[in-house]
Formats: sequence, structure tokens, C-alpha cells
Amino acid sequence: MLTAALAAAVAVLVATTAPPRPIRLPPPTDGTVPGILHIHTNRSDGLSSPDEIAAAAARAGLKFIVFTDHGDATRRPDPPQYRSGVLCFDGVEISTTAGHYVAIDMPASPYPLAGEARDVVDDVRRLGGFGIAAHPDSPKLELKWREWTAPFDGVELLNPDTAWRLWAEQAGVRETRWPARRTLALAVIDYPFRPSEVMASLIQPSRALYNWEALTRRRRVVSIAGVDAHAKLAPRSADPGDSRLALPFPGYEASFRVLSVHVRPDRPLTGTDAAADAPTLMRAIRAGHLYTAVDAVATPASFELTATSDRATVHEGDEIGAGAPISLRVRSNAPPGFTTDVWKGIAVLSGDHHEQDFTVGITGEPAVYWVQIRATGQPNPLTWIRSNPIYVRSVEPLTRMPQRPAATVSEPLFDAKTTTGWRTEHDPTSLVAMEVTPIVGGADLRFRYGLAGGAPAGQVASMVYDTPRGVASSDRLTVSIRAEHPMRVSVQLRGGAGDAEGERWERSIYVDATQQEHTIYFDDMMPVGHTHTFKPDLANIRGVLFVIDARNTKPGDSGRLWIRTAALER
Repeated sequence: MLTAALAAAVAVLVATTAPPRPIRLPPPTDGTVPGILHIHTNRSDGLSSPDEIAAAAARAGLKFIVFTDHGDATRRPDPPQYRSGVLCFDGVEISTTAGHYVAIDMPASPYPLAGEARDVVDDVRRLGGFGIAAHPDSPKLELKWREWTAPFDGVELLNPDTAWRLWAEQAGVRETRWPARRTLALAVIDYPFRPSEVMASLIQPSRALYNWEALTRRRRVVSIAGVDAHAKLAPRSADPGDSRLALPFPGYEASFRVLSVHVRPDRPLTGTDAAADAPTLMRAIRAGHLYTAVDAVATPASFELTATSDRATVHEGDEIGAGAPISLRVRSNAPPGFTTDVWKGIAVLSGDHHEQDFTVGITGEPAVYWVQIRATGQPNPLTWIRSNPIYVRSVEPLTRMPQRPAATVSEPLFDAKTTTGWRTEHDPTSLVAMEVTPIVGGADLRFRYGLAGGAPAGQVASMVYDTPRGVASSDRLTVSIRAEHPMRVSVQLRGGAGDAEGERWERSIYVDATQQEHTIYFDDMMPVGHTHTFKPDLANIRGVLFVIDARNTKPGDSGRLWIRTAALER
């Protein structure tokens, strides 16, 4: 009797609080391919294998998925392949000092990618990958992308994993804790009955939208979504990949029914030939020929945004020349109660549209135009569809950042004859050697290193130039350097007295077999760990270091560096 009464009470509660089931729409006519990015497998901290995840994606109606297990990008990615009829790509999610970075369509890196976000972005671009700033709205600082000046390719403006974390954060804030706790409690009760709809109901507007819009004024930045699926909730104390005490939800299939990324390829996919289909799909993703849709609200989505002038017709993600009148055409299968807004930057240009096919005329001035369709008339009127922009550009070049003045004062650190002023440092288990080696017309300072093997445990090998009088008379270091193989070297300044004793600031540089000159500006250096000052006190610097450690070099690796010239300059 008591059980029946309790079941009836739960049924009534769910009936009155659960979000509605998705609205069923006519079949799409936009020629897009639905899929999703940012998925974790049991190769890192996800629950299931790639084959099991692909089967879940197929049941959810997806046509492509992108695995992004945590790593340093040195693992050789699996080639694209069809699993259960779903085209599967293998990417990686990289941890940086300013958040996580998803890299796709990229070969294995010859060295571990880590460290400053700007360096990881640079490395991914050098390797030919497509990089996405992950979960920029996350309340967890180690996850949240914060390096907005780096030239990343895309940004993840929608992430359901971030959504519930934001509610959890609000549940701990005095001003918002009770509404947030009620929302989370109802979500827990309703989840077993409508999991995808509940996850969608937790989505909040992206605060990173304004950062993205500001960047699009200068360059293309693809707006994209990631589901960040792990299919498990693990205890905080659990090691990554340990699923023994994990709860198997939210499941992959439920997550895949929350949202999708609709990519518009320039030709139909074969559905069987991964070698032919993968480049086609990736080319469209790189071009921003895509939109995101929250399928747990209404599905399947169909959407098109085009811009037509007297010279051309383009789609979302494309550029069109400014200076002539342009017609923006929007076509969708949005339910009549939904509202479509056409945006110009961060302002609504033409809003409150309820028709499925309409045109907006613009004068053709340089701007960025994009579309948002809101699920008005629903209990949670969240954004159902967000397009990528059409960029109306003028032929005038964008303003460039001012260049630093050339150095007029130089103090050489290497005389091409001896190692005077130089020495080496290393951990007890690694090996180093340094000597002057003659070349035609001069000499190089050669550094040989061998990091100890095993797990990363403080392995380090360094060249040190002592600066007993500090470096206050300089504002930069210029070095001509090459290496035996591609790698990153951390150029550091080390404090020598008082609070700054032993403290370091760094700037990483990419080095390969080609002799290259690098200039490292001291005000561009960042702290290594905790320091008493954010920027180095140059008068108190007692050493210039070239450091090779386990952050960007694998333990057990060995090699050689050659410095031809090095000078403190102003």
C-alpha cells in the first residue's frame, strides 16, 4: 500500500516537473550530416569502447562522432573508419595552463603537447590540426578555456557537462543555492524517465558568446558544440579510467540524443568509404559549414542560412564582400511557436520571426551575421539552433598589432670560443654534456641530454647562463638555435635572492632541425608555479636557462641542441 502510494506520488511529480518530450518535425531537407564531437572512451576516463559508443551513436541517429580522449597527442590516432554505420574520428583533448584544448584531424605529435595554451594552439596548428577551445563556460578553472588571444580555430559554445557543473556551482552560492538545489533535485528525480530532455533542460546561455563574437570581427572562429560524454559519474578520489565505483550515467545514447552538430559537406557522403568521406566532412567542419541543434527540444532539425549579393551566394561559415546590398535568407523547419532572430554581432538585427522561410535585407557594411532560433513557448525557452556566421568583409586589411622596436643594444652570451659563463644542471638520474663544436666560419654551443626513463618524476636537463648582475639593462633574449628533432624548449629566467630566490618565469619555443632565430621578450614570460610577482624582477635575475623536461619531452628521450648565437638585448 505504502509502495503504491509512493509510486503514485513520484508519477505525479514527474508528470508535473519533467521537461516535455521533443517535438517531432518533418524530415530535414538541408543536406546536412548530424553528429557530435567531444566523446571520451575507456582509453581515458570514459566508460565504453569505441565500438560500443559507435553503436549507441547509431541508435541515436548520428552519422559521425569524434572521440577526444585525454592525452598529450603523442598517441597515433586511429584512422577514420565506419563503425555500426557511423563515421568515427579519433582526436585528443589536451590539458594546458589555461584550460582544455580539443585537437582533431591531426597526426601524432613528435613530442608531448602541454604547457601554456598559446603554445599548444601553435603546435596543433603547426601539425595541421583543427583546434577547439573546450568548455569555456566551465566553473572548474582547470577545465575552463581562458586564453582568448591565441589563434584557435573553434570554440565550444554548448557543452551539457558544463551545464550541470554550473548548476552545482550555483547550488553552493548563497544567493542562488535554493533554486539551484531544487533544479538539481528535480533533475535527479526526472532523469530516469526522460534523460535527454532533463540534460537539455539544464543548458544555460553561454557566457563565452561575447568572447566569440569579438573574435569574429577580426577572423573566422567556428562556433561548435561538444557533448563531453563519459557515460559515468566517478568519485572525486577515483583515478582517471577507473570505472569500478562509477555510476553508468548519463549514458552515451542519452547524451547523444541531447544535441547534434549538423555539418553541410560539399558532396553527399558514401556512407561506407571512410577514406573518401572523412576529408569531405572535416573540410566542412574547418570551414564552419555547420550549425548546432538541441534535439531534446525538437528533432530532426533542418536549417539553412545564405547571403546573396550581386556577385555571389554563400553559406554560413563563408565570407562575402562588403559594399553592395545583401539578402540574408533563413530557412528552417522550426515549429510555429519558436522564434528566429537574425543577429548582427551582439545585437539583434531582425527578431521575432515565426515563419520558416524569410529574407532580411542588409546594406552590405562589414559585420558578422548569424541566426539563433529559440524554443519560445516551451517551459525552458533555450536556444534550439545556433548557426555559424556569415562574414561580410571589406577588402581593407584588418589593423595589425604594433611591432616592437628593433633592439639597439646587445650583450652576447656566447663568444663562439668557450663555454665561459655557461654550465649545466640536471636531476640525479638524467645525463647532460655541453661543449663548443666548430662549424664553417665559427662555432656552436652543443648541448647533449638524456632524460631518465620511467614515469614523469621531475626529469630535467638544462643549460644555464649565470647573470650575477641581473638583466635589468635588457628587455629580451635573442637566440639562434636548432635541435636534432622537433621539440619544445623552455627558456627561463631564475631569481637569485630574497623572496624570488629560485623562482622562475618562462616562455616556450619550438625548435627543429632548421636553424632559427627566436626573440623572447621578458614581459611575455609567465610564472613557473608559484612566484611572488607575476612578472620577473629583472634586476634580481641570476640565471638564464634553456630547459628540457618531462612536460614537453618524453622520459627516456635523448637528443642534441645547438646554439649559434645568444644575446641579451634592448
